[in-house]
Amino acid sequence: MKKIIRILLIVMVFSTMATPSSHAADGDLFPYPVPPDDMLELQKRCDFLVSNFWKRCNFKTAFSSRNKLDDCFGDWVSFIPYASADTVHAATDRLLSNFKKSGPQTLIMARMAERHLYGDSADIFCEEIYLPFARAAAAHKKIDKKDRAYFAAQAERISNSAIGAKAPALQITLRDGSSTTLAADSTAETLIIFIGPDTDAASMARARLSIDFNTNELIRKGRLRTYAVYAGEATDPAWQSVAESYPDNWIVGAAKDATRYFDLRRNPEFYFLDNQGKVVVKSAPLDNILAAFRTLNMQLD
Repeated sequence: MKKIIRILLIVMVFSTMATPSSHAADGDLFPYPVPPDDMLELQKRCDFLVSNFWKRCNFKTAFSSRNKLDDCFGDWVSFIPYASADTVHAATDRLLSNFKKSGPQTLIMARMAERHLYGDSADIFCEEIYLPFARAAAAHKKIDKKDRAYFAAQAERISNSAIGAKAPALQITLRDGSSTTLAADSTAETLIIFIGPDTDAASMARARLSIDFNTNELIRKGRLRTYAVYAGEATDPAWQSVAESYPDNWIVGAAKDATRYFDLRRNPEFYFLDNQGKVVVKSAPLDNILAAFRTLNMQLD
């Protein structure tokens, strides 16, 4: 029901038959802003909403109605995908500045941001906008050490695995017991397949990639390195029982710290790095990866 209300709110605000600006829409805690009637472009209307959304919020009393504040936060998030990046970042900074002196309020907002922007049931998954909230909670000296550590871990994971970030030098224990470090190769791109406990999805991905002509050709030509990394201990019997089933032309091993540096919500999870070791693709469907490999291999012929 809450999501339906938000959709209706968006439709109302986007409509060219907008409510006159002198009569703001009623929010749960405060009147929401309404773009001027002559502001017709979608992005401009959303920029207006994202920028001005919290201006009438009395934060001194809003935290006493936490559920309503959470609903308002969800409404604000609803407009983010349609607004410009610069506007959203500036609005996020202004929002955080309202309670930067209060540890409890910063923690509440960080948890709301996690629920709406980062959690498994997030309305809109957006690491980039969640990150400032996680960093604010992680750095606040008036927040409990355990909570600070929780958000610091999330901030580190997001920063290390974001698009454009340089992938960390992950330590990997190979299936023969030796070790290696994830590092860039100036002559090749890198596909990393992170896997958890063996599942049908992980087995299917392994099978499809291992027999894919273009994947194998790119590896043979030296243009692709493929890592299969178990996110856990190399001594895990469940991993050891399947490790040998991975292709010989893959780099296969386990990394107990994988979840510290990479966001691994799915099993398997895919990351693609360029020849400088920067993340260029993450969480892409396997079909898209195979299609990209087909195109790249054709270009090399």
